[in-house]
Amino acid sequence: MSLTDSDFAALQGKSKRITFDPTINAGHILTSFIFVAGLFVGWTALDKRVVALEEGRKGQEQVDRHQDQMQTNNMVQIRESLAEIKQNVQRVNDKLEKRP
Repeated sequence: MSLTDSDFAALQGKSKRITFDPTINAGHILTSFIFVAGLFVGWTALDKRVVALEEGRKGQEQVDRHQDQMQTNNMVQIRESLAEIKQNVQRVNDKLEKRP
């Protein structure tokens, strides 16, 4: 049995059409399960990343507060040192003015 050109063209025409097969088989169920599992895994991974970023931000806030406190302490010390220097300069100036 050999295919003629018209039979071959008819077979090609049928294979080009898209048809809907309403049956459900194990492949469809497996594909659906894998798709849902992939969504679940992706969502949990995204949630873990968000939690990690939030924890990092909280840690950074503590570091920032500590650095701000240290900077404030340093500024207070600098002001106190400047006040002492100003007093010493004032004393030296008064001694120089009292000299004849």
